[in-house]
Amino acid sequence: MLKEIKISENRGDIMVFNTCKNIFKLNDLYDYFNSDLINELYFKPKKVNKDLINKTLNDSSYIEKFNNTINNYKDCDIEKLISEKMNRFEEDTSFKLDSYKIYVIIGLDTTTIYSIKYKDEDVTVLLLESTNGNIDTLDMLLAHEFTHFVRRQIFKRDIFENSIGERFIVEGIGCNYSREIVPNKEDYEYCIVNKDTVEWVKNNIDKVETHMSGKIDTNELMSDFFYMFADTEKTGLPARTGYVYGYLKVKEYLENNNLKIKDIIDKDWKDILN
Repeated sequence: MLKEIKISENRGDIMVFNTCKNIFKLNDLYDYFNSDLINELYFKPKKVNKDLINKTLNDSSYIEKFNNTINNYKDCDIEKLISEKMNRFEEDTSFKLDSYKIYVIIGLDTTTIYSIKYKDEDVTVLLLESTNGNIDTLDMLLAHEFTHFVRRQIFKRDIFENSIGERFIVEGIGCNYSREIVPNKEDYEYCIVNKDTVEWVKNNIDKVETHMSGKIDTNELMSDFFYMFADTEKTGLPARTGYVYGYLKVKEYLENNNLKIKDIIDKDWKDILN
């Protein structure tokens, strides 16, 4: 049975579901991965081939990450922990969310956190193993996602696929809020890319902006800037360049205007990216 936690009464539809609370050892994952729920939350929407299951569960680096995750969270009420963190973000930004649903799962370490439609609702899926049992990493992921919840609630539109300009700022705000919540990390950790990608973008801003020229109000280049498996040879850009570009532009805006994320979380993207 999935456990449901409501943060408080009369707050709308606010819930956290832990789907992996009965996972204690690696072999438990075989039945878990073949469940209808994980298929709908993970394998189907993320297009993860189930042929990867046996290979991944025998991979030493995955086994280490799985063990770290299980051991570090074994005495922790994940639902309560996440709920408390979301409350903290609400207090920090002075913004109350009407609703959200977060499903905590274990996957094959293919991604970190994402939003999908499930049973005709917008839900967020967190891959617990992506944190490697590290609370700082969990904080950064949840802080990032919190800003998405806020902006979807404010603007009431698809903030991810509307245009690359909006997506730059959406992800830039998320990455910078991670930086505020967990300071003193490297830029690449906030952007969830490798270190070389951050350095490349910093050194090639002109090339990045030339590639987007005239198309910032469209979603035509969404895959070039944001998809993990973008055709990097064709574009000449590293994968997920958009996260870094957005992070840098929002960071610059904050520093130039002596602001924090709470001051711009409800600001239209065009007012920031100019």
